[in-house]
Amino acid sequence: MNASEPQAAPPIYDNSFYRRYVVRPLAKRIAPKLHGLGISGNGVCWLKLLAGLIGAGLLASTSGVVAFTGMLFMQINFLLDAADGEVARLRGEAGRLSGEYFDKLTDHLPKSAMYFMWGLGTMRLTGDLLPLFCGAFFAAWNIYPRFCAVETLLERLDKAPSIYDSGKFHRAVANSFSINEKRGKTDLILTMFVHPAMNLLTIFFLIEIFKPLITFGADTYETRYVLLAAYTLVGLWNFVRKGMRFFKVLNFS
Repeated sequence: MNASEPQAAPPIYDNSFYRRYVVRPLAKRIAPKLHGLGISGNGVCWLKLLAGLIGAGLLASTSGVVAFTGMLFMQINFLLDAADGEVARLRGEAGRLSGEYFDKLTDHLPKSAMYFMWGLGTMRLTGDLLPLFCGAFFAAWNIYPRFCAVETLLERLDKAPSIYDSGKFHRAVANSFSINEKRGKTDLILTMFVHPAMNLLTIFFLIEIFKPLITFGADTYETRYVLLAAYTLVGLWNFVRKGMRFFKVLNFS
């Protein structure tokens, strides 16, 4: 098969209920329209990137309404993230790894920017430097454990190709992607009910619009700060959990 011939599309795993029952049906409706306009799958990725970066940038605002608007742009980003693959399938290009790679680049960049700008906006709102570090933590580390795991596997495969014959190697690759309960029950549950994380942030900023301040005893705090702090604590737990999980998965030679 040469590069100009249609290629088989990889299977779709929509374990996220939101993606499966809300976003995927919408993506299938808009994909033919985007395809009819002559937009390629990579072209949709550019649109996705633009929507995501605009949305992330708006999170630097101290206004809850503006930040919530930013999350609406992030929702468009997520919708286009599902539509780009549908468009690629219509064009017979869904099997190209270059397209999947570009899809991931334009997916993770807005996501990282979203976390950083959330922290920046909270810092501007409160005058406290700590939220910026929280945002930077999520921006830098939200896919770090899996990246290190996959890089470790690929580097070993490059240096010692015979490891491909090991069943443990294939199990480690499989366990790097939680698409069923056997590959990680906690990750699967989080994917089903929490993914994408932007849904939580959308709710957070909606809460901020109606309740900008939260009182604990005699102390009052900005709602955005409280929610970012709570999210950071959960995120730290999840980071440690994932790091330990991948360490166990890769504990072979």
